[in-house]
Amino acid sequence: MRRETRARGLRALLVGALLSLPGVAAAGGVLGLSYNSSDRYGESFYFVADTDDGTYVAVSLSVTNIGPGSRTGICRATVLQPGKPVWAPQKRMGANDWSYDPALDTLTLGECFARATDTGLTVEAPLDNGRVKLEYARKPEAWSPEGSVVENGKDRYRHEVLVAGSPVKVTLRVPQREAVTLKGGGYVDHSRSTVAPAKLAKRWVRFRALKGPPYAVVLGREGQEGDYAPVYVWEDKGDAKLLESFTLTQTGEKAKSTWRAEFTDRDGKPALTLRGTSLLQRSAPVESLGVLGGLVRPVVGSPVTYLLRGVMERPGKAPVEGLMEVSMEGE
Repeated sequence: MRRETRARGLRALLVGALLSLPGVAAAGGVLGLSYNSSDRYGESFYFVADTDDGTYVAVSLSVTNIGPGSRTGICRATVLQPGKPVWAPQKRMGANDWSYDPALDTLTLGECFARATDTGLTVEAPLDNGRVKLEYARKPEAWSPEGSVVENGKDRYRHEVLVAGSPVKVTLRVPQREAVTLKGGGYVDHSRSTVAPAKLAKRWVRFRALKGPPYAVVLGREGQEGDYAPVYVWEDKGDAKLLESFTLTQTGEKAKSTWRAEFTDRDGKPALTLRGTSLLQRSAPVESLGVLGGLVRPVVGSPVTYLLRGVMERPGKAPVEGLMEVSMEGE
C-alpha cells in the first residue's frame, strides 16, 4: 500500500469515528452549525431511509477539525440494496467549499446539500458518478430528551432528533445499476461533540421503526464508567419515555452474530426488548487496518458497529419491526 493511500485511510478513520456518532441546538435554522475550534470537534447531520423493498440508505453531512486542517467538510453516503454490494462513497472538502444559508435553512457541502422547509426536508448527495436524493414529507423539529448532553471534563457531546419518523421518497442512481425511485420511512438527527470518541461511550444501542405508523425510536448509551444516559423510547406522538438502563447479549461471532437488548424503566421493571433478526452490515474500521490501527486507536478507540433488521417487543403490545444498531468499543 502506498504511503499517501495509508495516510488518506487513517485521516478518514479519525474523522469517521467521531462523525458516525449521533445529535445540538442549531445556529439559525435546524440545519445550522455550531462550530467549535477544538481539535476534537465534529458535527454531523445524519439522514436515514428504510424503503419498502428493504433498501437501507444513509447520508451524512459533517464538519470536523479532526486530522489535518480545520473546518473540513465531508459528504458521505451508504446504500445497502438487497442482494447487491454496499455502495459507500464519500468526498472531503476544505472550509471554503461548504456553507450554511440561514435564510433558506440550507447546508451545502460541495455538490451535496440539505434544505429544510415548513413542509419537509430534501437531501441530495451526488458522489462518485452516482446520486442519492431523500425527500422527507415532515417538517424537521429538534428535540432532545433528558440525558442527551454528555460531559467529559470541559468537553461536551449532545444529540438531538430532527425527524423521528416520516414518509420519504428515495431516488437512487448507483453506478452500473438501474436508477430507481423508492418509497419508505425516514429519520434525521444532529450531533455535535468535542469529546474524544474513545471516551464518549462503551456501547450504544439504537432502534428505528421508520415504516410507520407506528413509528418508534429507541436510544441507549452506556458510558465508560457504567453510567446510562441518554436512554429513552419514543413512539409516534408525545414525549419520549425515559428508561433506566439496558443489557446486551450477543449470539455468535462477528459477521455470523446477532444481538438482543433488554431495557428497564425508571422503576427497574422490564420496559422493552430489542431483538436482531438478520445482519445487514458489520463495520470495524480500526480492526481492518491491522497493525496500522495502533496509530489511531488512542484517539478513536476500536469502534465496531452492527446494523441489523430487528424487532421491538413490549409487554402487552404488538411487536414492531425496524432497524437495530449496536455500536461498541472493541469486541
